[in-house]
Amino acid sequence: MSESASNSPSPNHKNQQNISNYCYEEIEIGQNICVNRTISGDDIKLFAALSGDLNPLHLDEDYAATTTFGKPIAHGMLCGALISATVAMNFPGPGSIYRSQTIRFTKPVYIGDTLTIDLSVTEKQDRSKLVTIKCIITNQHGKTVASGDAGVIAPTEKLTIQTATLPTVSLGEKIYCAGK
Repeated sequence: MSESASNSPSPNHKNQQNISNYCYEEIEIGQNICVNRTISGDDIKLFAALSGDLNPLHLDEDYAATTTFGKPIAHGMLCGALISATVAMNFPGPGSIYRSQTIRFTKPVYIGDTLTIDLSVTEKQDRSKLVTIKCIITNQHGKTVASGDAGVIAPTEKLTIQTATLPTVSLGEKIYCAGK
């Protein structure tokens, strides 16, 4: 079973979304979900500000031009954060407990790349409700940029909840509203 994620905003609360989960019993080996995300320069700057990783390879066009990449690249762990967000928001979703993650970065991610985060169930452990999820992130050219496996304890109860309201963030003149 393959699905594509779409979280719809709640009409009653600015920037909030209703999200639902998959309970352990609903999850099947081979089940997967794909989520797309285009990486912007501001995504990289916001990740740098949050993580404290100010490596000029990510933030300085002149410096990055002197490297093998030729231009700024996204932080590798931005891909890890996209996997985490897909687990938390889409599959299995709310109530999941993210236990472990392996990740291998195989190609650079550039500003403007559209990434597909593809999560597929490879194993279930009934006793612990642990689900092993194969994680593959590809770019718009179909090239794998990161891959690995996540260990997630799936929820045992069905939930549909509204996401938290987050503050508005500005970067220079641009204002970002969470959830948009």
